[in-house]
Amino acid sequence: MDFEDKVSLIAYKELIEVTDEDWSLLGIEKNRCQAFTYFIKYCKIVEPPTQDTRGGVTPLVLWPHTKKIVKTLLTEQLITVLKARQIGLSTIVAAYILWFAMFHVGANIILFSKGESEAKELLGKAKRIFDNLPPFLKLKADPDSTEMMAFPSMKSRIHAFPSTPNASIGETTSVVVCDEHSEHPYADENYLSSKPTRDAGGQFISIFTSNKLQPDNLATAIFQDAMDGKNDFVPLFFPWSVRPGRDAEWFEKTKRNIPQRELARITGELYMEQNYPASIEEALRSTQTVSAFDHKVLDEMTGNTKSSIEVVRDGVDPLIVKIYQDFHIGEYYIAGTDTSHGIGRDFGVTTVMNVKTGSVVADILNNKISPQELALHSVRLLDIFRNPLWYIENNDWGGQTCSTAQDLNYRNLGYQDKARKKVGFNTNDSSRHLLWGGLIAGINNRQITIFSVEGLKQFFNVIRNSKADGRIEAVAGRHDDYPIAVGICWLKKDEVHTQWNVETTKTLTFSHRR
Repeated sequence: MDFEDKVSLIAYKELIEVTDEDWSLLGIEKNRCQAFTYFIKYCKIVEPPTQDTRGGVTPLVLWPHTKKIVKTLLTEQLITVLKARQIGLSTIVAAYILWFAMFHVGANIILFSKGESEAKELLGKAKRIFDNLPPFLKLKADPDSTEMMAFPSMKSRIHAFPSTPNASIGETTSVVVCDEHSEHPYADENYLSSKPTRDAGGQFISIFTSNKLQPDNLATAIFQDAMDGKNDFVPLFFPWSVRPGRDAEWFEKTKRNIPQRELARITGELYMEQNYPASIEEALRSTQTVSAFDHKVLDEMTGNTKSSIEVVRDGVDPLIVKIYQDFHIGEYYIAGTDTSHGIGRDFGVTTVMNVKTGSVVADILNNKISPQELALHSVRLLDIFRNPLWYIENNDWGGQTCSTAQDLNYRNLGYQDKARKKVGFNTNDSSRHLLWGGLIAGINNRQITIFSVEGLKQFFNVIRNSKADGRIEAVAGRHDDYPIAVGICWLKKDEVHTQWNVETTKTLTFSHRR
C-alpha cells in the first residue's frame, strides 16, 4: 500500500484513534497542505438540496476559471474581479482565507461585505469548510462568533465587517477581501482605511458584479483603471458561461424567470447584462435609466462602424491618425479637440466632422501623446481636409494645444470672442449644457454618425450623474473625451460657411453702337 492509500484510510479518523505511526504519516500530509493547491483537496462545501441535486457535503471541485483565480490569489497582491453571479468565486476565496489563517502565523484577515448579514455569510462559508476538514488538519478555533474566527495557536484571525463609516481597519492586515464590492455603501471610506495594508504589501481583493443603476462606484472605477493600466491591480473577468452546465438554454430559462420585483426596476435584458454578462462591455455599460444616450441608437451605430482607410500623406502617422472617409470637393468640415495630459490616462482627441452629413470622417484618439504632439498630428490631419474651422477646448492642458497650433501657423482656429483674442472653446456650466444638449439630440435623432469603434464605446460611458445633480459626464474611471470632441464639432458646425458669398447681378444692359 503506497503513501496516498495509507493517508486516505486514516485522514478522517478521530484523533483518539490515531496511532504513532499514523501521526507520522499525517504530519507529512499536513506539511503538504501548506500549499493551498494541496489544501483544497480536503475542502468540502455544503450544497443545499434542490429538485435536481441531493445536495449535502460535497468536495470542492476546481473548474477552469477557479483554477485561474487560485493562481492569481497565490501570485498577485492587488486583484479586482468582475464576474457573473454564482460562479463559485466566493467559495474559493473563503477556502483561501481559511487556509491563509491556518498556515500563516499572525495572519490578520479582514472581510468587508455590503451589510451585516452578508459579512456573516462570507465568514460562514469559511467556517463550513473548516467544520468539514479532517480532524488532523483542524486547529482549535476561538471564539465561536459570527463576526470572527481565530486560531490562537497561530495567533491568526479572520474578522468580518459590514461596510459602515466606522468599519476601519486601523492597522496593517495580511489580506483584505471586499465581496460584492460595487454594493458597499461606504466603499471609499473602507478603501482608505485599508491603505496601510496596501502600502505594506498586504493583499487587497475586490470582487463584484456590475451595478447598472449605480455605475459610479469604487469597485467599477478600480477595475476600469486596472484595464486602462492606471493602477497596479490585476483585472479578471468571468462571464456567465464559465460555470459548467450553463448554456444558451440555461440562459433563456434564467431570463424567463427573473423576479418581477427586479423587472420593476430594470429591463430583462439589462438584468441579465448586470447579473450574467457575457463580456466586459456588457457588464460595464450603463443602463438607459442613467445613460445620456439612447443605447438602441448606439447599438445600431455599432453595426455601422468600420476600419480606417489608407491615406498616404507626408508626415501623417497612420498609427495615430485615422481617416474613415477621404476629403471630397464640395463637402465642408469642422474639427474639435479635447486635450489630455498625454500620460496614459485621459485621451487626447481630435475629430473631423462633415457638417452636411454629421459623419465623423476622421479622428485622433490617443492617451500617450502630449498636448503639443496632439496639435502637431491634428494640423497634419486637418491639412488633408483643407484646414477646416478648428475649435480646441482650452481648459486645463488644452491651452498648450492651442498655443502650439498657433505656433504652427494654423490659420482657421475658432475663437470665443468676435475680437479673436481668446482662442479655443471654453467649457463652463453654460457651454456644457449647450454641448451635451445638442450632442444628445444629434445622436438620439440619428443625425450624427460615428465610424470609430473605440470612439463610439465612450458614448456608452456617459451618464446623468445622480450624485452630482444630474451632471452629464463619464462614469467614474471611464472616458468622455471622444464625445466632447464630437460635441464641439456639432455645436459649432453652423459657423462653417457652406456657400460662396457671391453678390448676384440683378440687371444686364446691352448697348448697340453704330
